[in-house]
Amino acid sequence: MPFPQRQAAIAGVYRTRQGKLPDRTSFSLQLEAIKGAIEDAGMQLSDIDGLLTLSGGNHLEAQAGADTSSHQFWAEQLGGRPIDYISVGGSAGQVTKAAAAIAAGLCEVAVLFYGRAGQLLGPRGTAASTAAPRVPEWSWMTQGAYMVPFYGLWAQRYMHEFGVTSEDLAQVAVIDRYHATLNPESVMGHKGEITVDDVVNSRMISDPLHLFDCSLDNDGGYAVVVTTAERARDGKNKPVYVLGGAEAVHTDLYLTQDGDWFREGGRSVRRVADKAFAQAGVSRDDIDYFGSYDCFTVTALRNYEEMGFCDIGEGADFVRDGRTRLGGTLPTNTDGGLLSGSHCGDPSGLFIVETVRQLRGECGERQVENARIGLAHQQGYAVHGLTSAVILGTD
Repeated sequence: MPFPQRQAAIAGVYRTRQGKLPDRTSFSLQLEAIKGAIEDAGMQLSDIDGLLTLSGGNHLEAQAGADTSSHQFWAEQLGGRPIDYISVGGSAGQVTKAAAAIAAGLCEVAVLFYGRAGQLLGPRGTAASTAAPRVPEWSWMTQGAYMVPFYGLWAQRYMHEFGVTSEDLAQVAVIDRYHATLNPESVMGHKGEITVDDVVNSRMISDPLHLFDCSLDNDGGYAVVVTTAERARDGKNKPVYVLGGAEAVHTDLYLTQDGDWFREGGRSVRRVADKAFAQAGVSRDDIDYFGSYDCFTVTALRNYEEMGFCDIGEGADFVRDGRTRLGGTLPTNTDGGLLSGSHCGDPSGLFIVETVRQLRGECGERQVENARIGLAHQQGYAVHGLTSAVILGTD
């Protein structure tokens, strides 16, 4: 059965302030985002009959009884009425499943939302003030294998296999920062542009990844409203149709990795990309804007390769040629991405928000000319091991 192209559309998006927000709560950001997206869609909260929840909140809020990731909690907040459709997972996969659910009549107005705030860092921060964590004996956290070392190992192997240098990785951060300077909502844009030398001379975090090779860690929220094509066309904004999408899982949660990290077509990112393009009926050359999950600079290079925009090992050349910069053939992460725009805990929906804004022509200085088809991608919780993508388009 073919994917229900253009039967569902994104009618509203909203992005809260991003940054260090110690005076906000996760719940307040989530509620602000939902209200903002619904208002952007020209709807009422009472119209919502589908929830696409992402994990949010923090330990203190959970202890206080405000478990903001609970479907029952949000059904109560939205009027204490039944919610017809619920889904849990990454944003691109969520939007894809919501489009299918809407086409099947399971719901009519679904809202994807996320928000995180008040997670203070350091010795006096939230984590230090709560009970000691209880984790399995072989938890990757207790053994030191948190995200950055895993990606550092991946980057070392990639650089060895394909002759990539730290300067090649740094190109991604430089372009992200340039785009962030054009986005007044970005976290780092106000600090100005950076150079390759700035990146490679920033302090080492996990060899070969320097500070500027790594994504931000900040608070923030967002929301996306998905509805029927008919309701979207009657809304306040140009409808952005869901053309196709997919999600896949490969390997586990930072516990093991297979030896062949760069086998073409063998990992979840390429599988998701091929399926999403087939469903949407478009080619790589049709993509006007790419929202790429760039949690580290090496991830961005690998995304271009695994998504099929260039061959394996050619990501650095692809970026060096200027293709991913505003004005290039595949402008990417014009909001600044995760490296300079925002990484608010689960930032997957931020790529959808920026893609929608690009396709609606709302991005000002960073607007991609004549953008009609966009691709939003996410991955995480393992090195290229959990992935989803959605292809969006306008008339």
